[in-house]
Amino acid sequence: MRTLFLNPNSSDQITATLRRHISRCGWPVEQWDVAKVEGAPRIIGSATDNEQAAQALDRSLQSLCAGFDRVVMMSSVDTGYDIARRHLRDAAFGFTRSVLAQRARLGQKLQVITFDADMTALYEQAFEATGHAAVVSNWEVLDTTPSDVARNPNAALERVRGLCSELSFASEHPIFVVGAVGLDLAASLRQDGMERLIDPVSDLLAWLGDA
Repeated sequence: MRTLFLNPNSSDQITATLRRHISRCGWPVEQWDVAKVEGAPRIIGSATDNEQAAQALDRSLQSLCAGFDRVVMMSSVDTGYDIARRHLRDAAFGFTRSVLAQRARLGQKLQVITFDADMTALYEQAFEATGHAAVVSNWEVLDTTPSDVARNPNAALERVRGLCSELSFASEHPIFVVGAVGLDLAASLRQDGMERLIDPVSDLLAWLGDA
């Protein structure tokens, strides 16, 4: 079984981030790969970017998936998931919906942290579309863009650390920091002992392992 983890934007940096986090989970290298979608926006920061990325994916999905048994859309808003399902049926998966499905199976709720208030509506729509929106206990938005986080990761890390401390004090529910930038931030905080933060890539791979 070979799995393609598909970054629906065209960012080399985000593609490398996804590869690094999947690799550390220990899947045999011959069983998976990561690719990006050429012609898509570099970062999906609006509903327009999301639509343009989906259109670029529709043009290139068949060639990208050649030689793979299944594809996972590695987007916090599951960009292109419906297109992948149309082409690949049950061989198509979405990152966010897989994480939520895994937590639903575990009987857990999540506290969700997202970035960029302008993206909140898109996140809410994407989570609702998964069928597992009830997994979300509460929703917090750090109004800073992923680009700002990339430019000043230390400041972003401290903001996320402070918010996670508040959430951990108020609730026992695990915390999901959403987005590619969230992967690195949450990993750093887990290394610092903040065990309440989930590892969404690990959740994804657990779900895929039983799919």
